Amino acid sequence: MKECIYRKFILNGKVVDCDHFHPSLINEGISLYEVIRVINGQYLFAEDHIERLKNSARLARLDLWHSGVEITGIIHLLPQLNHTTKGNVKIVFNFLDSKQNHFLAYFVPHRYPELIDYQNGIKVITYPFIREDPNKKIWRPDFRARVHDTIRRENVFEVLLVDEYGFITEASKANFFTIRNGTVFTPPVAKVLPGITRKYVLRICKKQNIPFVEEEIHKDDLKTFDAVFLTGTSPGVLPISVIDRLKFGVKDPLLRMLMSQFEKLVEEYLV
Repeated sequence: MKECIYRKFILNGKVVDCDHFHPSLINEGISLYEVIRVINGQYLFAEDHIERLKNSARLARLDLWHSGVEITGIIHLLPQLNHTTKGNVKIVFNFLDSKQNHFLAYFVPHRYPELIDYQNGIKVITYPFIREDPNKKIWRPDFRARVHDTIRRENVFEVLLVDEYGFITEASKANFFTIRNGTVFTPPVAKVLPGITRKYVLRICKKQNIPFVEEEIHKDDLKTFDAVFLTGTSPGVLPISVIDRLKFGVKDPLLRMLMSQFEKLVEEYLV
């Protein structure tokens, strides 16, 4: 799959044709990154993504050479340069030993759920994988390639990562939630990448006085939950109808309320 799409990308402050993008720019060395969604020409929750990028750098003990204000300024023109008002933009700080480091920003391929996915839910499968240092968002091309092949081969929307003890941590590109008897459950933040959408869903729970619990979720306990869903940059709040062969209802009132409240929050942010 092509990594850099559309016409132009930004490399070390310069505008470059996507034809000159090479995977080695992000695959060699260590690449800290974020993916921000563009809606109607605006970056959604950009400040949250940039703050998480800074946190990844702190945890990795690496120094970013652009401030948040500078990053915002650099990526500002990308939608205009590529004649688009929607998509996903990846921001990358690439660190190379004894070589020049790189800063890149470019549109990447995206897969947004269809309306029917929000109505009927999606199918996912469990996938054995342990993400080291989950709080750091580091580019792992081999992992991404294996997951992409699995998703395509199994004809599912996503995979849920399961550790060596059978606990579900997160999806490959999203956070995982469950609902039981009016309470929302999600794996502890120490075990997952702290998603931006995840954060706002928990804020909605707090604001609406919905009980929520951060605790480990074992795959053998999935049958005890009323509903399950994903949260992420591309999907927002997305119901799951099937995990492996286990089916779930997607009309749960609490799930639907969370979906509606998050959509409202996004609309208010983009005003």
